[in-house]
Amino acid sequence: LSERWGLLRPPACDPGLPSDVADYLVDSYPQNHNYIVRQGRLVPRHKLKVRFEQLSRVYPERMESLLDLRCSKGFFVLDAANRAGCERTLGIDIDQRELEVCRSVSGFLGHEASRFEQMQLHELADSIDEFGGPFQTVLLVNSYQYLYFGRSRSGECYRDHERIFELMRRVCSGRVLFSNRTRLQDLQRSCQAEALKVGHQSEYTEEKILDAASRFFHVTSCGKIGKWPFWLLDVPGAELSVVEPIRRAA
Repeated sequence: LSERWGLLRPPACDPGLPSDVADYLVDSYPQNHNYIVRQGRLVPRHKLKVRFEQLSRVYPERMESLLDLRCSKGFFVLDAANRAGCERTLGIDIDQRELEVCRSVSGFLGHEASRFEQMQLHELADSIDEFGGPFQTVLLVNSYQYLYFGRSRSGECYRDHERIFELMRRVCSGRVLFSNRTRLQDLQRSCQAEALKVGHQSEYTEEKILDAASRFFHVTSCGKIGKWPFWLLDVPGAELSVVEPIRRAA
């Protein structure tokens, strides 16, 4: 709050990182992706730190590869690239500015294992072998609604739950960490307006999303991250750490 009102300066990144990139990382929308590069390390700011702690506790014991389906400022991709044994990391997004920031930070840190590409999910699925095959760990956080309904920067979308999870299965060999808005009334106004426009108000429900996910993955509920459900989508037969499901109160 003090930063917002100009009483405190936001924390600074390491010198050597371009100032426009550093400013963007530290204090820009979306706030829950902001972090600092300090002494060659990634330091998540509060909102991202909370999200990261909840997601990373269900990472595989040995991270082999990671894909972020909406990488934003690249924190999860860059963090994974710095983990021992992680040979491949990829972040995709439609925002060219954010991808440029990601690549700048990656170059500054000397991360040869990380890649950032401007791609849609189906484009990645169709070319997954060019990236070394499906990824062990995949993140889809607070962006499922855009895959389904599209967004202002790109109207391309799928409007089909089963199609989305089929594509995710093609790019994942292990586990998808899925935390998203699964009820129509929780979506941004633009998505709600699109649902009304295309007549999909009754299609965007948690029950239908869960049913589609279950056709391709074994689904475990892990409570919530913030306000939104947190599910683990495990590829049947994959060797993964066991996570106890969180049972809902009766």
